[in-house]
Amino acid sequence: MSKEKFVRNKPHVNIGTIALIALGIISTISLGMMIYIDIMEERDSDGDSIPDLAEGNAGHTLFFDTSDDTLFFRTYETGTSNHEVGHQLGLSHDGLSSHVNVQLGLLDDVSTAIPILDFNIKYDSLIEFFDDNGNGFFDPATDTIIGKTMLDNMLRLGSGFGVGGEPAYYSSYSTIDGVLKVDFYTAREHVLLARQVGLLSPLELKSYITFTEYTRITGGTSLALNLSLSSSHDITFSGTDLSAISSTGNYEVGYEWPDWAIINGVETKVNTTIPSSPMLSNVGSIYINFGEIINGTYDPKLHWQIPRPTSFSITDLPWSYITIGSIGILVIGMAVKDHIPRKKPGRVTYQPITLSAESADKVPRKRPGRVTYQPITTSSKSSETTSESENRIPKTLRHRDR
Repeated sequence: MSKEKFVRNKPHVNIGTIALIALGIISTISLGMMIYIDIMEERDSDGDSIPDLAEGNAGHTLFFDTSDDTLFFRTYETGTSNHEVGHQLGLSHDGLSSHVNVQLGLLDDVSTAIPILDFNIKYDSLIEFFDDNGNGFFDPATDTIIGKTMLDNMLRLGSGFGVGGEPAYYSSYSTIDGVLKVDFYTAREHVLLARQVGLLSPLELKSYITFTEYTRITGGTSLALNLSLSSSHDITFSGTDLSAISSTGNYEVGYEWPDWAIINGVETKVNTTIPSSPMLSNVGSIYINFGEIINGTYDPKLHWQIPRPTSFSITDLPWSYITIGSIGILVIGMAVKDHIPRKKPGRVTYQPITLSAESADKVPRKRPGRVTYQPITTSSKSSETTSESENRIPKTLRHRDR
């Protein structure tokens, strides 16, 4: 019975080929992601000088509501059971006999509604004084105070969403006589507002202070704005960085004030008096000296930092390293594959073994056939010895000798 011939009817693909194809696909995808990220890092669809990719990573949801004459901006809905970080920003004035208060709370678990860090700013008073030592700063202990106006008559002029067509929240407050006005702005994403505010970032509250036709009690006096700051943790005041910072480590709040203002139509340097005590405290006051101001604007800001949620984005992967690694492995694999000798699939053919004539002569070979035995010839001496031995053997053996 003849052996059945083997026929290969399946494609021949080994593990090396599969690996090279997979690496080629990975290289193509990672290279495409690199190009996409490069484009998104430069793309700015809303023209606010902040790339769309950065805006998407930094943006957050804001819930806006009003309760007991307080405006609230929250990153969570009230009564939520989600265990996540967030913040609550409140702006209050409580009627005709209260100061404007900015209340910021950072929460490590919004379901508890208990802040891990509190920071408050109170618009306290306007102080008219003589700068007796001429250093440009207001010193409550040495300078002569001419008049002090408590800012307990602030009114809310309006609040809402949308500033110049941009997605920002605003709230406006003013004294009854309209001499001092404060506008607050916050947003859930990077927003480019008018020149007076500029770029508004998430996790930031910008204020725009306006003086209109301030009338001094007497000539030669300066005007200082007194702001009272308090926190649940110690506040670090810096005259160099022009800031007051309170922190728990992962959570941080900072209030910053610039060293210049537009006073009577001219950009003018302003000086701010901060607490001089070396001992840390969770309360303190700053005095911003606007000099002989009649009309002017000023724009300090409040900003904060909370741990970013651990959300995964496909753009967070190190695509540049993935591209370089996969292309390198692909090139090495193809180079090694080309140098490996491979047998073609199919049946094995054996070649006959041939011997040379010289080697064939040296190999003795017997012819097949019957075996012929030669008779054994012995000498006469050995024959006689054999006969003597046979004679010594008895012809009859007893049973025990058998």
